[in-house]
This record gives sequence, structure tokens and C-alpha cells, in this order.
Amino acid sequence: MAWEAYITSNLMAPVDSEGNTLDSAAILGLDGSVWASSAKFDMTAEDTPTFIAAFDNPAITSVLSGGAKYMKIMADERIFRGRKEKSGFIARKSAQCVIVGFYTDPPVSAPTCAKVVEALADFLEEQGY
Repeated sequence: MAWEAYITSNLMAPVDSEGNTLDSAAILGLDGSVWASSAKFDMTAEDTPTFIAAFDNPAITSVLSGGAKYMKIMADERIFRGRKEKSGFIARKSAQCVIVGFYTDPPVSAPTCAKVVEALADFLEEQGY
């Protein structure tokens, strides 16, 4: 399966019976490169290295995506969560990449976004990614 297929088949698949999906999603290389992304994913190439570094650097307290500033809610070596008003993201790092999903609550909650992102990350990690 190509990387784009993981976006459409997993990250951007409907999460409920009403057909709601994440706002946007991407799979990023640990170097900040974009392996695949949804149409609305708008993090710039300048913003992705800071985003990746925020997992391990407690001095980074916010990140940018599409010009919006998201405050770091929580981060460790594997999970990174950010929020801006009713929007936010969940990111999960694996051995070779970072899976990130953006949501707006409602209709998609942070726990639902986390479930989608973490399920794909677990699968990719089992495959060696």
C-alpha cells in the first residue's frame, strides 16, 4: 500500500455513522519531510522540523500549522498533543515516522482522533516503520 492510501483508508476514513472525519492528517518522516498528507494538511516545510523536535524538547511550548499556533498540551518521546480553542492534533512517533491527525471538536473529539492516529502508528510500528 502506498503512503497516500494510509491517509485515505485510515486517517481520513469516517469515524462515525454521520461520515465525520479528521480535519487533516499526514505521515511525516523524522527529518520533517512529508511522506503523505490529506488535501487540507497545511503545515509548511519550515514548521515540520520544529513539530518533530517538540516531542523531545520541553522548551518548545507551541507549534505552527497553517499559520495557526497550537499550544503543546502534552508531549513525550512517543505522543504529542496540541490544542487551539476547539481544534487540536494528536501525533504519534514510531521508529521512522510521525503520524499526525488534526480535529475540530465537535464533531471529532480528541479521544477519537487519538484512537485513529495511534491505531495506524501501532500498525506501522509492527511493520518496522
